[in-house]
Amino acid sequence: MKHTKYTLNTSIAVFILVTSFLFSAKPLVAKGNIKVIVTNMRNKDGQIGFCLFRSSDGFPHPDKATIISFVKINSSSAEYTFTNIAPGTYAICVFHDENSDKILNTNFLGIPKEGVGVSNNVKGHFGPPKYDDAKFNFDQPEQTITISLSYL
Repeated sequence: MKHTKYTLNTSIAVFILVTSFLFSAKPLVAKGNIKVIVTNMRNKDGQIGFCLFRSSDGFPHPDKATIISFVKINSSSAEYTFTNIAPGTYAICVFHDENSDKILNTNFLGIPKEGVGVSNNVKGHFGPPKYDDAKFNFDQPEQTITISLSYL
């Protein structure tokens, strides 16, 4: 009888520990997708460059992006989905690569000759937009960001 009581008490204790762990543990947030829609293109020439940044390091220069991809323009808007993205803080920069050279062309002062835009549709003041103004938190399975291009 003592042995059965000991086994029952142990089983109850294990059940309580496991149950409390399951309910107190934070759920794991799986990786997800960030869909980016670009609007306000002045023409359908070339392609759109989509640049994802995980930090302010190099933002918003496309050659410093964590991920960069290009999509040919077929309509009045363009879209791309960054897939399998871990939860975190990000910023996005897009540019209208009208001549399809995969470079954001600038004039001699460094001002873009092609359309540009960043997440939160923020604009720079006496220079490019800041990462802290363009950043957003990503912590869901799917998120859509719409960016309107500006031509300077």
